[in-house]
Amino acid sequence: MRYVSLFSGGGGLDLGFERAGWEPVVCVDNDPVSCETLSHNRPDWNVVCDDIRNFDATPYRGVDAVVGGPPCQGFSTAGKGDPNDPRNFLWREYMRVVSEVQPRAVVIENVSALTHRRNGDHLSGIMDALEDQGYTFAYGVLNAANYGVPQGRRRLIVIGVRDAEASLPLPTTADRQPTVGEAILDLADLPDDPGFNHVANRHAPHVAARWSMLAPGEDDPNYRRSRLDVSKPSMTIRAGGGYGPSGNHLAGFHPPIHPTLPRQLTVREAARIQTFPDEWILRGPKTIQGRQIGNAVPVNLAAAIGAHLVSLLERPSPA
Repeated sequence: MRYVSLFSGGGGLDLGFERAGWEPVVCVDNDPVSCETLSHNRPDWNVVCDDIRNFDATPYRGVDAVVGGPPCQGFSTAGKGDPNDPRNFLWREYMRVVSEVQPRAVVIENVSALTHRRNGDHLSGIMDALEDQGYTFAYGVLNAANYGVPQGRRRLIVIGVRDAEASLPLPTTADRQPTVGEAILDLADLPDDPGFNHVANRHAPHVAARWSMLAPGEDDPNYRRSRLDVSKPSMTIRAGGGYGPSGNHLAGFHPPIHPTLPRQLTVREAARIQTFPDEWILRGPKTIQGRQIGNAVPVNLAAAIGAHLVSLLERPSPA
């Protein structure tokens, strides 16, 4: 089955759909470095690096699905959550593409905060647009840890289909969630390798000393970051930010603290927690690599969604 990928980013959703047997006819993103990552790892993919508002989807009319996660910074509780952020309205461009492609199915991914009352107009707008275009839909907040991801990451998933009954994928690992230790401990003693996206930060001695004293799951007293627990899933890997001692918002990539070492995770360790395969290489400076990882849909969750969508589309139409 073929699909149009919108807001493709670093490729998490596309890698999962690829694993489920899908083929992207086009991947659209406006970030040049993310586009470089996609083209570097999949030279045969058709990558369009442009603003979605300039994207003409009519040549792709009739493909099976449109898939993507419109930017979430205006909805997210991790950021400022500005209700007037212009990125909040890019779902309308997403639905404009759907109207041009007329696919059999639609998948929209976003932060769980889109279900909050303050963002309700956007969610209801998405539902109204799906109904207007003839889709039945199901939506809900899925925890990636229940789908083979060693991370507690809650995301809103909307699946719309034509000529079928929409539903969400059932959990695959709810009885035993994958752990941080299983995902990353084999990387702890590897030397720095920029080509592998594995370069450890050199923290100030007093910071490293403080972090070495943290218990698993304990918060740093001066930064809003926790030390990971080898026996549990990670907390959510975010695209950037973090907070300094005075509560100031930090720039750059600030993932959680390693469970056994007094440093933050490397990009490769964060990618492992997002279930990216090791052969997937992130392009750009480390901060931008981390942003691609933090913004991505975990690959294993995406694969579960892609496989479930195949089953919906292959199911006989209701009488």
